[in-house]
Amino acid sequence: MFALVNAKFYGQVADQESADLGVVIKDDRIVDVCHESKISSSIPRVDMQGCKVMPGFIDLLTNGAGGGAFGVSADYDDLQLMANTMLAEGTTGFLAAAPSNTQELYLKMQNQLAEHQDNLPANFLGLHLEGPYLSKEFRGAHREECVRQCADSELHELLDKDPHFITLMTVAPECINAQQIAYLKEKGVKISFGHSAVDYDTALQFFENTGSCVTHLYNGMPSMHHRNPGQVPAIFQAKPLTGVIVDGEHVAYPMVQMAHQLMGDELYLFTDRFTECPAMGVSHDGEHDYFVRTTPAGKQVMCGSALTMLKAVRNCVELLGMPMYEAVSLSSYNPARALGIDKEVGILEPGYLANLVAINDDWQVQRTMIAGNWVYERS
Repeated sequence: MFALVNAKFYGQVADQESADLGVVIKDDRIVDVCHESKISSSIPRVDMQGCKVMPGFIDLLTNGAGGGAFGVSADYDDLQLMANTMLAEGTTGFLAAAPSNTQELYLKMQNQLAEHQDNLPANFLGLHLEGPYLSKEFRGAHREECVRQCADSELHELLDKDPHFITLMTVAPECINAQQIAYLKEKGVKISFGHSAVDYDTALQFFENTGSCVTHLYNGMPSMHHRNPGQVPAIFQAKPLTGVIVDGEHVAYPMVQMAHQLMGDELYLFTDRFTECPAMGVSHDGEHDYFVRTTPAGKQVMCGSALTMLKAVRNCVELLGMPMYEAVSLSSYNPARALGIDKEVGILEPGYLANLVAINDDWQVQRTMIAGNWVYERS
């Protein structure tokens, strides 16, 4: 047992922004959050040197990081590289995303995970299959030859495994039927809406019938129109948990502000980040600070951000004027809600796993903890 002191703590539901507190940790759990003066003198203290301490970030869509892109290579070493990179950035939970690809690639990913099942990264929460059941019209950077209608045989081949490692799947309603959605739910897969061409009414009905979240607001969907409102107003109306990329490139900051005003606590941050990936024609656009994929026709298509979760939080605070505690909630508690793990992680409260990150006033990660163990310490 030990206590973290001399810090400002964020990410508590009952007391959203607190000073002069201590967080007491025993084994893998937080057991108390109280004024420092009430912590027993027999409990060892860890001086956090004035850092801001908050729940570890949870990123629901990471295409690549640190030079590794597991969803493209299906190489376990890439997954480890991604995981280690994000631990140093304060991300204590992430989904490794796979853009639309072949069934063979998905099966290879599953086989690699099964082979290393006893040694998976501590912050790996599973796979996010972004596709392949997406609209060709609104596929964005997804390869046209890979997006397709959902087939029962493919789903069963992927999900009749135990474990199957697929945590979340982005689908377009027009590419999957109700029975297939029910099968995904039966197998414990969370549903997310994205890359779709459906109209306002169909989107509303899908949210009502499936309880899905939304992968990325504004991106991969038709723009709003006053005669044909489309999916964006449907999202504002239904308010499913909805992801947004706060990098100023994928979504302009005024549009994020509008979404935040209308959606409030139903937004969550994620990165949609990529990394240099020659095998897929993905490279960094230095002028705009995002990643692009060069198509066979030579066209460059935006395909991922250069964000970290910490940078997304910083953008919310410094560029959008959000209170720190609110930006923290959007980066930890709300993603946890989207995955249904918000009773275990996402806030600093007794009974929750001790997954947290400490940053200094210069927005540098100093320490990252998972389940009560320091997994990264800045040298």
